[in-house]
Amino acid sequence: MKKTFSKILFLIGISFLITACDVTKKIPAGELYLKSNDYEFVDESPFSDELEDYVSQKPNKRLFGLLPMKDWAYNRVPAKYDSVFMDYYTYSNLDRNQKLLDSLFMHYGLEENVGDSKWLTRLIYRAGAKPITLDTVNSQKSAHELEEFYFERGYFDAQVNPTFDVDSAAQKARVTYNVEVKEPSKLVDYNQVITDTKLESLYAQNMEDNKIILNERFDVRNFEKERDRLVKIFKNNGYFQFNEFGNELIFKIDSTNDKQLAATLKIAKPENDTIKDFTQYYFGDINVYVDYKDEESKKNFEREHRGYNLYNFHEFRLKPRVYTDAITLKSNDMYRFDDVMRTRQLILDRENFSLTSLKVERNLDNPLDSLLTTSIILRPKPKYDLELSFEGMYSQFLSFGISPGLRLLTRNVFKGGENLEFNLRGTVGTVNTSEAQNELFNAYELSFETKLNFPRWVLPFNTEGLVPKEWNPKSAISLGLSGQKNIGLGSRNYSSVMDYTWTPGMNNHNFELINFQYIKNTEKDKYYKIFTVDNEIKNQAFDAYFNFKPFYQALYENGEITANELELLIYGDEDFVSNLPVNNYNFDDFTDFRNVIFRKNSIIQDVLIQSFAHSYTYNETTKQDKKHPWFISSKIEVAGALMRLIDETIGFNQEEGFFGDTRSVLGGVPYSEFVRFDLDVRKTIDLSSKTQLALRSFTGVAIPYGNLEVLPFSKSYFGGGSNDVRAWQAYELSPSPLRPNDDGTYIDQMKITLNAEYRFPIYGMINGAFFVDAGNIWSLNSDNQKTQFRFDSFLKQMGVGSGLGVRFDLTFVVARLDFAYKIHDPAYPDGDRWFNNIKLLRPQLQFGINYPF
Repeated sequence: MKKTFSKILFLIGISFLITACDVTKKIPAGELYLKSNDYEFVDESPFSDELEDYVSQKPNKRLFGLLPMKDWAYNRVPAKYDSVFMDYYTYSNLDRNQKLLDSLFMHYGLEENVGDSKWLTRLIYRAGAKPITLDTVNSQKSAHELEEFYFERGYFDAQVNPTFDVDSAAQKARVTYNVEVKEPSKLVDYNQVITDTKLESLYAQNMEDNKIILNERFDVRNFEKERDRLVKIFKNNGYFQFNEFGNELIFKIDSTNDKQLAATLKIAKPENDTIKDFTQYYFGDINVYVDYKDEESKKNFEREHRGYNLYNFHEFRLKPRVYTDAITLKSNDMYRFDDVMRTRQLILDRENFSLTSLKVERNLDNPLDSLLTTSIILRPKPKYDLELSFEGMYSQFLSFGISPGLRLLTRNVFKGGENLEFNLRGTVGTVNTSEAQNELFNAYELSFETKLNFPRWVLPFNTEGLVPKEWNPKSAISLGLSGQKNIGLGSRNYSSVMDYTWTPGMNNHNFELINFQYIKNTEKDKYYKIFTVDNEIKNQAFDAYFNFKPFYQALYENGEITANELELLIYGDEDFVSNLPVNNYNFDDFTDFRNVIFRKNSIIQDVLIQSFAHSYTYNETTKQDKKHPWFISSKIEVAGALMRLIDETIGFNQEEGFFGDTRSVLGGVPYSEFVRFDLDVRKTIDLSSKTQLALRSFTGVAIPYGNLEVLPFSKSYFGGGSNDVRAWQAYELSPSPLRPNDDGTYIDQMKITLNAEYRFPIYGMINGAFFVDAGNIWSLNSDNQKTQFRFDSFLKQMGVGSGLGVRFDLTFVVARLDFAYKIHDPAYPDGDRWFNNIKLLRPQLQFGINYPF
């Protein structure tokens, strides 16, 4: 059935191309279809990737740079419908209906089509675009624009001449722009004339990042960057509205010798300005209008709080600091443009009100007045917000799932800007299990979280003024409960978190003062039904052990010892190990068995996790003018310290663990002790205005100690997945899997991942990527010899994948589909890992939302 469907699609596609391939079908006689703009360079070819932006007449974009899909679609629609559809789509969505379409058919003499929606023809029309025809006058203008472009970049003698390759019989043409840039001009001298001594001093103090560099090619853009840099410096030192009209900061270029230029920076008041000196301004009154209605009623109620004047149309229902905590401006402080922008951003970050306007104004009645009046107009948001969401999902354990969600937000619960939110999310889906074959929606997950957010730090004392407002201090308290069935092992997860955040500049900090989790697995006996590969390894070990000690087979079959007891017996039987191999069961097989038992007890372990954690993020990607931005994120988590202190103080109950260790338990559940550190470093390199190289390195280490020998499953590392090494599914990658292509579940204590991705445009909102991923996970436990991390061998154990990806930029979100292949697979013996068993028609598909890094 699938093959038949594919053939039908193929035939439809071929027939469409055959009937639509004539791109000149609807071009009038005497006009020429513009196939392409090409560029030929006499000597060097600087800025070649930017030239297309300065050519006004460009052919419609082609799919993959080859297929003129828009032109084909346009020609596929009969010409008689062009005027009808062109008029039809000038109307709004609400006005487009069959009645409108019929009236247009009548208007253009197509009465035979009245009543026909022509939906497919309209769809093709919308996908197409009228082919571009050659306009030689326009091409000459574009050549002049290109000369101007090169002139601004320092190539004063650049010449661009268009030539035309015309095929009259085919009714097609190409334009070739012949570019000769010649020798560039250099800047050899740079002087400054600054009439104001304070501005001159400020300029001298900020020379380290000067954009004007001598003995390099002249470039207008460098002068624009220097202008913007100086304007920002002066505006951040009290010079309000400096160079607002572009006449207070001027560059003059001396081109007497057009190959060796001299430039002069002049900062002075215009000659017609009555005030000859630059004025440093300070913030005066800062007025905050709450629920502003109009000029007459905005001061119905008035109060003052810490230097801010608050006005409200109604009586004040909230504490004053709700409105002022986000304002970093202070009366009598020097005006700084960055302070105004920071205040604007902090207000926009608040959940309690929206910003209608923020104005800073001079006293126009007295030009000599250096105090500025600031007006901030706020609009309170509704008391309640209800949000509904719906998602589809897929995971390692869930074949298909739908996930509806609900979020209820209540604002200002204590009249201090505190917001209480309730989040409820349910997932129902389908899994294929031996117990539920062919059953739809046989698995579910339900989670509930309540969270109280504070626009300040919550501490036992008054924190106002403790942390600078511009750091945007916040705190939150949350309680959560989740449970699942048939999605992996059934479980219950109870959590409570109290955390504090602050953001100085581009640095974001989050400190989790309280983080308690209680994880209870409710279906431990289903482990081997879900992890079938582990079950095979366990059974092999049982068979070998029964051959070595037949006595235990009878005990096991009679139910006198359980499977768990037998696993522990084999795990610690040194006599069995010393006599390997037994019936072709060797030491490597036994090592696999030990890894399975270790992994199983990590996954099914009920555990209590109490931890302190600090996360730090440095993010330059939010700065639009930052070239080649960095993103650095780290997290350190220490678990069990408080529990250990309480344990040593009052003494918890003791019990024996699976591996013979003695551990403390609270309510029959052991607490975990571990240290975990993660470091994620990313770099984006702009190769051109449209292409990027994105790099990432991730390193993580988690070391269990003390009360539990195993790391909790939720804190372990795994390899593979849509944001990782994409040639493997999540949890499938291991330094030494059991057999190639096993669908096992592998977790461990250490992880290293390296990623590189070249990103480029394809067509419209469609972008592409070529990527290479490398990485794996390892154990730090010497008992797990096959997966233990070793400096002399870890590089050979790295899984390497590569492939191509397609990204659909939907403005607010990026949908991503990646096609990946295993280039170096550590599942195979050393020496046989490169390009083994690659199937070009069966790549690993990974779907994701937004970029992987």
